[in-house]
Amino acid sequence: MSTTITPRTTVADLVGYWVEQLRAEQRLSRTTIDEYERVLRNLVISKLGALSISDVATGRINEMLLELGEQSLNRQRKAKVVLGTMLDTAVEVGALTVNPVRGSLSISRPAPAHRSLTEAELESVRTAVRAWLRKERSGPKSSGDIADIIELMLATGARIGEVLALRWRDIDLGARVIDVNATIKTESGIGTYRKSLARARLVGLPEDAALMLRARRRTSRDNFLDAVFPTRNVTWQQVNNVERRWRQIRREAGLEWVTPDAFRRTSGEVNPRPRNPPGC
Repeated sequence: MSTTITPRTTVADLVGYWVEQLRAEQRLSRTTIDEYERVLRNLVISKLGALSISDVATGRINEMLLELGEQSLNRQRKAKVVLGTMLDTAVEVGALTVNPVRGSLSISRPAPAHRSLTEAELESVRTAVRAWLRKERSGPKSSGDIADIIELMLATGARIGEVLALRWRDIDLGARVIDVNATIKTESGIGTYRKSLARARLVGLPEDAALMLRARRRTSRDNFLDAVFPTRNVTWQQVNNVERRWRQIRREAGLEWVTPDAFRRTSGEVNPRPRNPPGC
């Protein structure tokens, strides 16, 4: 790789070389490398890809970061971190003398709210989800699963991937117990799959969540995955797709601060329940 990168190497070409090296080294997980590549290809190459790395001045980087910051602070932060890490490689092999990202725009991450939803805020979330589902959109009809997924996160404190990995065999509706024992992963070249957790846990269900699952069970078709939330093609749903739908909902409803973590923190507060079923 050191003999390939020169000051005239374009940013787009460097992305390809760098990602290939990361995959060959296998020091990082496949998921992490996929995310780095996604950030570079979606956020950076469109702005800087045609430039030679020697022409990537700090001012050009700042222009890109300011534009991304108007869209999302998270995008802005990711673009700076990943681009800076990649250009460190160019410095290491002598293609650059300094990394122009290191003197670029300082990005301060806003302090997270770290609080749960009040009952009024929770009702605003539910109203926003219902309004989003009713809204006419071009293209395929949006899945209504998002409402039930959010309710299960609120009911169990589980993460999105853990909810998406649920199978009907993991749920005892009579005892109102869920066995949270896996999460969903998506990797390039492998696809989306169910991965067992190192430590499974039993979680009790409030009555409202149990009623929702009973209704869902009555109307759901059996599928070979036994998935509670399969896609239309009977595959495991991707976490990124659920996150994207929620970002659309919260943006349209003015609920930008409400992250999936807020659902987990709210778990058990609006509808108190034991974290584990009696006797466990």
